Amino acid sequence: MSASNEKVELLLSYLSEIHTKSLTLYDLVTSRPRPEDTRILLNINEVFTYYHSVRVFYYSNSELTKSEVQPFFSAFEDFYFELKQVFLLEDEDSILLYTKLTAMKDSFEQLTNDFNVL
Repeated sequence: MSASNEKVELLLSYLSEIHTKSLTLYDLVTSRPRPEDTRILLNINEVFTYYHSVRVFYYSNSELTKSEVQPFFSAFEDFYFELKQVFLLEDEDSILLYTKLTAMKDSFEQLTNDFNVL
């Protein structure tokens, strides 16, 4: 397997982890009764830090930047913004939050199709 393929697999693994962590956050923020706020804040900070690290990895590897990962990054940022609205402002629009989460999943699935990865 070439170094480029390994980096693609690593990138997809990282993006998958972001989506998985986002699913957990969705569950934490929308569950009733809601877990303690510090637990949610720690998870929010963890997923954003992880996201930032993945972006650095992506932009540090020129062979990856030719791919269409930006829709996933945008979908995550939309989800993250809405997540903060629901959590910090106690906005009850969990349907919109779920829609943002679904958009992230869809963009990830598109990437796996683009890279021919199951």
